[in-house]
Amino acid sequence: MPNNQRNIVKVVVPRRVWETYDYSVPKRLSRPPIGARVSVPLGHGRAVGVVVAHVDQSDFELKDIERLIDDQPLLSEEVVELGKWLSDYYHHPLGSVFETILPTAAIRGHPASIEPEKQWSLAENSNLSAIKANAIRQQQTWQVLLEHKVVRESDLKSFGITRPVLEALERKGMVKKSDVATSQIITPSPISPTAEQKRAIDSIKVNLGRFQTFLLDGITGSGKTEVYLQVIDEVIRQGKQALVLVPEIALTPQMTNRFHERFSRMAVMHSMISNAKRFATWCQAASGDMPIIVGTRSAIFTPFKNLGIIVVDEEHDASYKQSESLRYSARDIAVMRASKLGIPCVLGSATPSMESVMNARSKRYRYLQLSQRPGTAQLPSFHVQDMRHTQVEGGICKPLLRTIGEHLSRDGQVLILINRRGHSTYYVCKECGWTANCEDCDVRLTWHEVPVRLLQCHSCGRRYQPISRCPDCGKTSIATLGVGTQQVEETLAETFPDVRRYRIDRDSVRTNRQLTAMFTRLQHAKDGLLIGTQMLAKGHHFPNVTMVAVIAADNGFLSTDFRGPERTAQLIVQVAGRAGRAEKRGEVWIQSYDPDNPDLKSLVRDGYEGFTETELRLRREANFPPFGQMAVIRAEGPDERVAEEFCAEVLNVLRQCDVKVLGPAAAPITRVARQYRFQGVVIAPQRRQLHDALKTVERMRPTSRKTRWSIDVDPSEMA
Repeated sequence: MPNNQRNIVKVVVPRRVWETYDYSVPKRLSRPPIGARVSVPLGHGRAVGVVVAHVDQSDFELKDIERLIDDQPLLSEEVVELGKWLSDYYHHPLGSVFETILPTAAIRGHPASIEPEKQWSLAENSNLSAIKANAIRQQQTWQVLLEHKVVRESDLKSFGITRPVLEALERKGMVKKSDVATSQIITPSPISPTAEQKRAIDSIKVNLGRFQTFLLDGITGSGKTEVYLQVIDEVIRQGKQALVLVPEIALTPQMTNRFHERFSRMAVMHSMISNAKRFATWCQAASGDMPIIVGTRSAIFTPFKNLGIIVVDEEHDASYKQSESLRYSARDIAVMRASKLGIPCVLGSATPSMESVMNARSKRYRYLQLSQRPGTAQLPSFHVQDMRHTQVEGGICKPLLRTIGEHLSRDGQVLILINRRGHSTYYVCKECGWTANCEDCDVRLTWHEVPVRLLQCHSCGRRYQPISRCPDCGKTSIATLGVGTQQVEETLAETFPDVRRYRIDRDSVRTNRQLTAMFTRLQHAKDGLLIGTQMLAKGHHFPNVTMVAVIAADNGFLSTDFRGPERTAQLIVQVAGRAGRAEKRGEVWIQSYDPDNPDLKSLVRDGYEGFTETELRLRREANFPPFGQMAVIRAEGPDERVAEEFCAEVLNVLRQCDVKVLGPAAAPITRVARQYRFQGVVIAPQRRQLHDALKTVERMRPTSRKTRWSIDVDPSEMA
């Protein structure tokens, strides 16, 4: 029978369910506001849910809410509506959306509380010599506090500091703990902006209080962060809040250090923050008690009492796109939230995404440019090293080795980028052609020389012991082919034995603290060879680097993924920005077996802007984003036939709609961790056509419970 009580609420439960549930509010409880959490009976148990609507009647026999967890809304109505929009746009179950939005502690029903954040600093007359020689962690913690003056509780994990070590130092009277001040103190900028920076700052300030998206296209080292700081200075003075997104945890300490120098109160949010601290910061932002949040992708869901601006640094970065469950783009959500709130959104990059470039050209975004580096720093020159007729040693050709030697002889640092870790990418038998593959994935194993000689799958992480005899032909003719960071380092060590080397990849640098320590060393080093993956390319200042060498760039420009050339060009330009950032002009050398590639030629001849023109022309011809609207259907499971058939079933339904459908086809890596993967592509000229089609399949269910599938709207990669 229908329930005609007036005191009825609709509740979203953070689980993989599409619908809300109706509950009645018993007379002993007041009606919870929209955005508050409640404890409700669900099936044979209970769950924490979020109230998303009040209604007058229901068509169901209702159960009562058991208790109110929040007297005041935990989520603003703006964030509640955001959740509904996300479910609709990404064709994802509403409950799963809220499972993504809410911090773990909130889902577990922890009370929302706001406690003053703690901070740690060295006590007066604290002396390193007073720490025992074998107390290494205490010494390291003391050094961090000496360098950074004050370290907040939310930053402890980023710096590799543990509370027991701090408490031990506190008992010795060497450090002191205090509350972070609740009032915001703003330190005036010691930097006078350049003419370009001032135009950008003024343009954004004029639009505070209304919606406008700005694309801040600033070459590496042009001072985009200073623009952010000076605009946020004004936002805070107006009594509003600011959200700053960065793509990776590794970049968070750099950004937070800049903000700590300017503002006395701010907080960080990323996956290394504890559940309790993350929830506390969330509550502080929601109450208006925390003026500035700097965070990675998921920080975009933070509720604010009076948000005044959103900044997305390195907006082009693929890390802003979630690759599982709710496959959202934090950058796109930032623009959407800003439009709903009527505030500006600033997207900053030295290599803007093709989508942002087109939005700027169509005037949907306001274009701001920083084309000069402050001071006397000059832009590097670009060169292509033709590899087709040259001798190669360890992935580097002889002419490039000579050029590296010339820079080293002039006391310059040289950075070598090769986006493949390990020593060799193939482990093969020279007699019969057998290749070592992962047993769980369709991936060739990578040979690692250090720290332990082993074979590793870079898809699932499984490791294997090396063998001396081929399992197929029995011969002892095992060899390694292909080049990774370890082999490049080995080659450079043989060629330049007296030059210090620094290798930076996920094998040599495993923690954020190690990465921060390494970059601090590199900034003060006068010479040396820097060898690494894309970890070296992002946001770091190396004043003595005069040359950058890019190894194996062809892999990206010839990628089967239509975004491969864009990501490769962005990586090259980003790493090129490490060269010549002080008084010394830099050079960038790109090794290529395909020097006539149109994308590469336009990048070298006309810079990233020239590459953009070439790439957009190719995308327009293929009707790929940003000219066509795209989604990828993915299905995977332990049974190859079942996974492929279900993917085909979904695509066949979509073929009845007004869209173009390609596939199904095996994913570029067909099997990962014993799961067979298939995918299909859906393309439409208009966004509405795409979403109307996807609506017809979003709730389809595979016949096998072991088969998983997803809809990826606006995919960032085709893997």
